Amino acid sequence: MGSLKLRPRYQRVAVDEGVEFAEGNFERAFVEWEMDPAEAALVMVDCWDRHPIVTHQERAAAICRERIAPVVQACRDAGVAVIHAPSPGQARKYKQWTRFADDVDLFGAPAEEKDWPPEEFRAGEGEYAQFVQPAEPVKDAWVEAELKHRAIIDCLTPQPDDFVIATGAQLHRLCRHEQIVHLFYAGFAANMCVPGRDYGMRAFSRRGYNLVLLRDCTSAIEAATTFDDFTLTEAAILEVEMLLGCTLTSDELIAACERAGG
Repeated sequence: MGSLKLRPRYQRVAVDEGVEFAEGNFERAFVEWEMDPAEAALVMVDCWDRHPIVTHQERAAAICRERIAPVVQACRDAGVAVIHAPSPGQARKYKQWTRFADDVDLFGAPAEEKDWPPEEFRAGEGEYAQFVQPAEPVKDAWVEAELKHRAIIDCLTPQPDDFVIATGAQLHRLCRHEQIVHLFYAGFAANMCVPGRDYGMRAFSRRGYNLVLLRDCTSAIEAATTFDDFTLTEAAILEVEMLLGCTLTSDELIAACERAGG
């Protein structure tokens, strides 16, 4: 098996000599990498078969079928580990998730002592009730009816040799055991769980891993003011390229995997 030869993109917060140090001059750039496939893994975050936001689910399902599924197969063929991270509740539906689970993962952590903020404040009760966001009946009804049935989308069903993780500590143990230092991220949402989970990109940047977001294998949850041009998706990609790591496209990673296996 050969090495993965990649040309990831990042966002400079810098300028060339002689150019004004101004934000309008901060341009994207590329680096040249060569890595051992055995030291790399694909991490798929929250690739679910259902979601209460219909437009997001339609978009995510198409990305899973058309972009992520081919990447998964290419990674398997090249010897890149395939890791599913479908949130703690969904991870427990798959027998693979116990492979790097510890007692805390299996049985839960001891209750944390919380003496501040006050319990009444945290519960949003009494005079503090005004600070709790209003209930959302449509979303709450979906959660009550559908959440327990949610699973990984069929086109990405974990295979016997894949890994399934529920927590950041479990992913870290897996990577330490398998000697993995490079993590390629795909999944949803680009502005929520992909960066924010304890196995997400911010947490694993702090742990010191080399991170790459597959920028056409993700999408943010947008809002009425951003939906037309996917502003939040672009912002999430820029956060990675500016602060957390680099990005690639699915085609670029697939091509590198094919070269490595050829």
